[in-house]
Amino acid sequence: MTAARGRTEIVDMSLPPTKCTLYPVFAAASPHAVIYRRGPSNHTCLIAWDRSDDSFEIGHWFKGTVKPAWSGLSPDGEWLVSFVGKYRGPFATWTVLSRPPFLTAVALWPKGDTWAGGGFFLADGTLVLTHGEGPYDLAPGFSPPPGLTVLPFTRANAQALTARAQSGPAASRWRPDPAVEGGWILDAPSGAPSSHAFIRSVSAYTADPLRSLPESVRHSLCAGGPPVPLPVAGWAAFDRNGDLLFSQGGALFRLDADRIAGLGSTDELLARARCLADFSDLRFRPLAAPYAAPKDGFAPALDRVSREDRQWRRQMRKARERVGGAG
Repeated sequence: MTAARGRTEIVDMSLPPTKCTLYPVFAAASPHAVIYRRGPSNHTCLIAWDRSDDSFEIGHWFKGTVKPAWSGLSPDGEWLVSFVGKYRGPFATWTVLSRPPFLTAVALWPKGDTWAGGGFFLADGTLVLTHGEGPYDLAPGFSPPPGLTVLPFTRANAQALTARAQSGPAASRWRPDPAVEGGWILDAPSGAPSSHAFIRSVSAYTADPLRSLPESVRHSLCAGGPPVPLPVAGWAAFDRNGDLLFSQGGALFRLDADRIAGLGSTDELLARARCLADFSDLRFRPLAAPYAAPKDGFAPALDRVSREDRQWRRQMRKARERVGGAG
């Protein structure tokens, strides 16, 4: 607020609101998680989440295509595999192995299209690369970190690798819903106060809501009574202790397991839940990873100032000039 020539002019210096969605990926054997926060448009920010104390660390920004559903976190939470692309440069799209919450490549596999990509971990030292029939060659200058075995996911071994993945530890395991065509169910952990509950997920556009856009997926909580719809354009899962975790836009919530029973509406669910953090107002900031990429390896540009940030800065500069001129 600035006084000028007997009048008061109010200059709004706040950032404009940003539409965004959250897609967390859990580690199977630890409380670590990585949140892919998307928005505005094709800007994605990585956020490390320690679920033992609900603390967060803001990481890299990436402008381009990111497929969170094709990503994976090692069981101990030390390694992150992501599928990303810019559709220009030498590779167009690629799968990157990094240390969360950063995307600086420790290893990088060019893909070139979006027919397949990304990967998942069978164990801390075993990464399955899901490039279909290929390519599986590392980019020049890269090699897998010591102790990491990389397996291709092809027609020849897909069945065996899928069986190994289903028999191993999993942070969450969805199963087909026998009552709803195209639906999926995530059960609460056995032994938790909420063990009777489950999440039902249905996509409005595809048969697999786990690989659909968040805006097209509808989640509901089933805990003995009528299903309670969860916020639209959100994500939902159970924590290891049975707590319900869900998002609404850029906000992340936790509902304690012993407070799930007896819910009757979405409003009641939101009233009982705790908001852990709201990442809606995050803006780009340049950030260097605390580790170095291979010296001779290809390093795609990660951080870019978004168009919205440039517009906001231009508006603020004009507002300051206008106020200064009025004085």
